[in-house]
Amino acid sequence: MPDNQFRITVGSYEHNILCLSLNLSLPQPLFTPIFHFQAHSLSVKCLDISKRYLVSGSNDENIRIYDLQKRKELGTLLGHQGSITNLRFSKGTDADGNEIQLNKWLLSASEDNKMIVWRVKDWENFGSLKGHTARINDFDIHPSNRVAVSVSEDHSIRLWNLMTVKKAGVLKLRKYNQNGQFVRWCGDKGSYIAVGLLTKLLVFKTETAKVHREVDFGRNTLMHLEREIIDGEEYLVVGLNDGKIQFWKTSNLYEDIPEEEEEDEEDDEGTKEKTPELKPEFTLLGHSNRVKDFSFYQNEFGHYLVSIGSDGRIVVWDLKTRDQVAVYDCGERLNCVAVCDESIEKYDTVKKRVQDEEVELGEPSDVEADPEELKNIMLGKKAKKSKNKKSGNKKRKVEVQLE
Repeated sequence: MPDNQFRITVGSYEHNILCLSLNLSLPQPLFTPIFHFQAHSLSVKCLDISKRYLVSGSNDENIRIYDLQKRKELGTLLGHQGSITNLRFSKGTDADGNEIQLNKWLLSASEDNKMIVWRVKDWENFGSLKGHTARINDFDIHPSNRVAVSVSEDHSIRLWNLMTVKKAGVLKLRKYNQNGQFVRWCGDKGSYIAVGLLTKLLVFKTETAKVHREVDFGRNTLMHLEREIIDGEEYLVVGLNDGKIQFWKTSNLYEDIPEEEEEDEEDDEGTKEKTPELKPEFTLLGHSNRVKDFSFYQNEFGHYLVSIGSDGRIVVWDLKTRDQVAVYDCGERLNCVAVCDESIEKYDTVKKRVQDEEVELGEPSDVEADPEELKNIMLGKKAKKSKNKKSGNKKRKVEVQLE
């Protein structure tokens, strides 16, 4: 029987990346350091892992690429003129609604007000998404991998067509004096968008582009936001500055407000105020101060949450018992975390992953930047096939600096 083992990678203010292997099959959980090195000249702000690749973004404006199978740095992506704020590989969903890695595209966002689409196959700069007038705080890719949504310090939410690498729509947060810090697609096929402000959580209905529900965290500051399916139930999970991690059941947030309440609470912009009876389904407390980031991992043994805080602690939670199963003190101020399988370096899984990647790498879609088609994408309808396929795409210069 295989061991219940997986790997946790964290980035810190001290410019370092640390990878630990956690074995939960032993009588006492065992953390084994895999690598620990200075990856950047400034603090590491974001990480993401897709199959064999680990990417890291930093305040030094560089994106580093690592091969986890060979434990080797592959190079540096150069394209931004500002701190890297977010990195995200394209993902799909399985039959249970859980995210799975596709390893086809990498999106990056920066304080230079733009996002870049990188093709993973050859790390080519496929195109830039320009439109924001201030730093981009966060973005998320639609389950179809055709559309992305982003939030910025310019007080706006923007929608992007990833097939044409062009902007598709914009929504201004006029009613709120806070900027969007985090954004996630949620609901069936991305029918809702969750936006985290400094002290509020807004749930937009994509069909109407209006706020459907609002949650106020009072004096607490929202530090991180994720969407996760746990035992078949969808949750919006938020990390706060007081060390708490709250799990909000989305079925409660999607419920329509009764008409009598709607008339009282709806303003001339069509936004709806928070309903005070809404409460998180459950709360976890494992950090003494700010929860900086967290990531979910699921295997045959269970469903786990790995959270990190400014206190330097890595806390691993079993979501079935809702209790801590392992804690590791790094002694560094942590910023970001990513989790992957322990089998990343095992020979018998390398060949299978290579075969999977060959199957998944196909031709780009021919979706056009049509407003009606984008609406269909957001509502989960299939896109119409283009009769005239474009061919002969010119290759762009690859902005990769090999070490």
